[in-house]
Formats: sequence, structure tokens, C-alpha cells
Amino acid sequence: MALGLQRARSTTELRKEKSRDAARSRRSQETEVLYQLAHTLPFARGVSAHLDKASIMRLTISYLRMHRLCAAAGAHRTQHL
Repeated sequence: MALGLQRARSTTELRKEKSRDAARSRRSQETEVLYQLAHTLPFARGVSAHLDKASIMRLTISYLRMHRLCAAAGAHRTQHL
């Protein structure tokens, strides 16, 4: 019985370790993508290098909204010419 319990603990520990490794890898990939996104924003490299993840997301959303607004204004202006 003790051997079965030991195997169960071992299996549980392995599963936990695998889950932690997967989470660590996922966070690493997310961080890499976010920092790539930060460097595509129209800011100086020094500014974008010091942004945290939440700031990157907020600035990206704001940039996309402004881009959409400017595109809509440009299309509206073209229609009236």
C-alpha cells in the first residue's frame, strides 16, 4: 500500500512540475510577443523598452483606435471632395 501511495505522490509531483514548466513557457512566450508589440508602436525605442505589459496593451489599444479614427476621417473627407 505504501508503494502505491508513493507512486501516486510521484505522479502528482511530476504532473505539477510539468504544469509549472508549461505555465513558465507560456508566460515567456506572452512576454516576448508583448515586447515585440511594444517595439512596433510609434514611440522611441527607449520609451517602448521600459513599458510594462499593461501599458503596452493600453497604448496598443489607443493606437489602434486612433488609427481607425484617422482612417474614418480620411475616408469621410475624401467623400466630400
